[in-house]
Amino acid sequence: MTCFAATTVTKAGAQNFHKHLGQGYIKKMKIGKRKAEKLFVDCITTSIDAENGDFHWDIFFQNWFKTHGQPCYFLFRKHLGVTNTQYVELFALLQKHSKSSVYKKGTTHLMFHTTEQIKGTLIDSLNSVLDVEESQREKSIRDFSKTYTEVFCATVAIDLFYCSTSVLLPPGLEVEIGKICAASGYIHSAGYAIFIRNIKKAKTKDLFYSLDKHLEKKEKETNKSKIPFVVYAHEDFSDFDSEAKEQIGRGIETTKIFVEKMSMGANRLSEVVDTMRDKFTENLEIPKPGSYLQEHQFNSSSCLWLISDRSLSSANSSNPGRDRYYICFEQIYRNENPFFIFDENKPAWKSHTTMPHSLTAALINSTGLPDGNLTLSDPFGGTGTTWLESLRLGQKSGIVCSDISPLTTLMTEDNLRFFLKNVAELQSLQSILLEFLEFSKDDEKFEIGSLQGSFQLNQSTTLEGANASYIIAKDLFEELSLSQPNEDEEYVFSNEFIKKMEKESFESRFLLYIFLRAKFRFQGGFKRRSTLFRTAVAKSIDELLVQIENFLEVKRYLTNKKITKKDGYFEYQGRYSKEIISHMFLMKYENFELRIEDEIQCKDARKIDENSVDVIICDPPYGFNTTESQALLAKLYSEFIEVSIRALKPGGHFIICLPAESYTGRDLPYCTKSSMISNQVLTKAEILGREVFLPAQSLPLREFSPPYYWEAEKALRRIILHFRIS
Repeated sequence: MTCFAATTVTKAGAQNFHKHLGQGYIKKMKIGKRKAEKLFVDCITTSIDAENGDFHWDIFFQNWFKTHGQPCYFLFRKHLGVTNTQYVELFALLQKHSKSSVYKKGTTHLMFHTTEQIKGTLIDSLNSVLDVEESQREKSIRDFSKTYTEVFCATVAIDLFYCSTSVLLPPGLEVEIGKICAASGYIHSAGYAIFIRNIKKAKTKDLFYSLDKHLEKKEKETNKSKIPFVVYAHEDFSDFDSEAKEQIGRGIETTKIFVEKMSMGANRLSEVVDTMRDKFTENLEIPKPGSYLQEHQFNSSSCLWLISDRSLSSANSSNPGRDRYYICFEQIYRNENPFFIFDENKPAWKSHTTMPHSLTAALINSTGLPDGNLTLSDPFGGTGTTWLESLRLGQKSGIVCSDISPLTTLMTEDNLRFFLKNVAELQSLQSILLEFLEFSKDDEKFEIGSLQGSFQLNQSTTLEGANASYIIAKDLFEELSLSQPNEDEEYVFSNEFIKKMEKESFESRFLLYIFLRAKFRFQGGFKRRSTLFRTAVAKSIDELLVQIENFLEVKRYLTNKKITKKDGYFEYQGRYSKEIISHMFLMKYENFELRIEDEIQCKDARKIDENSVDVIICDPPYGFNTTESQALLAKLYSEFIEVSIRALKPGGHFIICLPAESYTGRDLPYCTKSSMISNQVLTKAEILGREVFLPAQSLPLREFSPPYYWEAEKALRRIILHFRIS
């Protein structure tokens, strides 16, 4: 693993580079092919020992990737124990939002390799190149450079960690990290790598040296205002960020450091931080120990973080390795996507088998297709996840999300209404929930009608304020419960019932969705008689209140802060850095009404026009929440696969999520097995005269090629198949 520590950097090189460095869009000197060849020769030549002729990789690496290139850093929301799609989408986004001055057309196919892979390739090659008479060595290096400079200018060095990655760009390559961060499903934050070192080998002097060099460069490009330096410490965060548990669990939470227990070399880490307060007093603002909510009152355009991350297991990349690393990086952007606050639990909810927004965004991004030119279909649209993510990503047309359930349109509309509400409207909704939360905890007012989950209000009960909404939601829920008394997975909604829902207020439907959430998420407790329905309702409201408060914090920022419009996103000043958010969250519901009519459809998944779409992304039913027999489900899958192949344009993407393993003991229908689906796709494509292909890619690990995986820790592991159809 590469270590960013004390290495010689020429002063002229640093000054020249930072003259051309821009925040957000990582820019370097524009170099053409000839200059790149000369630079490649220089970097090789200066890495050769004058006395013995040995090639020193560390010197080449420093000069090529760090002095004339740029070390970027991306922190992921979820680690590899959850999914590997964070790396898949990152590589696609780097390809999409980069350009190179080395190539006339400005773009090239990037190759992603680990630093160790690049090191091995270059050393092996130069062993042969340098194995000539000393008088011929210079010519041999020039010939090698002329032949392979373009290859190395398209080679990106990747250092893989369990919840983050270091990306080292070669000379001439420019990357828009703002756009990458804004579009991503799994990137939490992005910036520049400063120091990465195995904890066992980390030394205080190396950290200080790296900080000195980084701060020296910062002074040349910006004013001399202090930059916050924060240790992501359990002691300062873990007791105060419980409301973000769902967002940071199995992800960035694992990068926290026990600052009072850890050491760096011979020094306790707490002592290192104290020393930094004196040493870097003019450059860094280091907060006092204590709650980050109180002590971190920053308003900085960037922040330096010290975190810890793990290596990858050599046996299975979904497990962490034994090595742990200290990582110091400068956070330039944080991805503020309100969808991630709720992820697979958006307010309009009817069952608990839905794809999370983070995964959906990652899969859309994995296609690498140009913004605005994407024709996309999700034939199992559910609550509108794919459609909403497409809006967030700026797709202006060409999206068709459908579902056989007539409720899909209304749920998608209600989810959109919720996310486009202003601060006052969200606070009003919050008040309604708080009022009902108190009511649901009152034994005398809230009674269980049956263990299946229906409830009744005492005749003497009167409610203040939003009384009508409660009563309407209660009546609608009781009607569903009585009509389907034995249902424990998902209710069927008739057209007649949906018309009743449409006539009622958003607030009434919002409460109905809470009752549905309580009914189906707590079935185990109901069946073993350990949970009361009112308790399930109260827990569901508590969860939503936390999410709404987090969402309100974002909305307040958007209302009170100066917002800068960028290409595809807005940015505003956050606590630690610039926050990035999609344009759609500042728009009004009316802006999307016509699109809902055109793009959200109630129809069978097997009704898609031939040669009509570039991408099909879907999460079909697994047989968990349906009453269909396995034979009917198998028929649905078989016919849907054929229709999808016909519907895709040449070069189209077919992405399908399937159950791989149920952790609850549920049997998986035979027709949902990935091997069965893969064989059906291959067979049907051949019959239809189409070909299934896998584009050539240069990736650091084969685990980042399809199939991908995503895991819900307590319930289900999904496998995600990604086919290209010619």
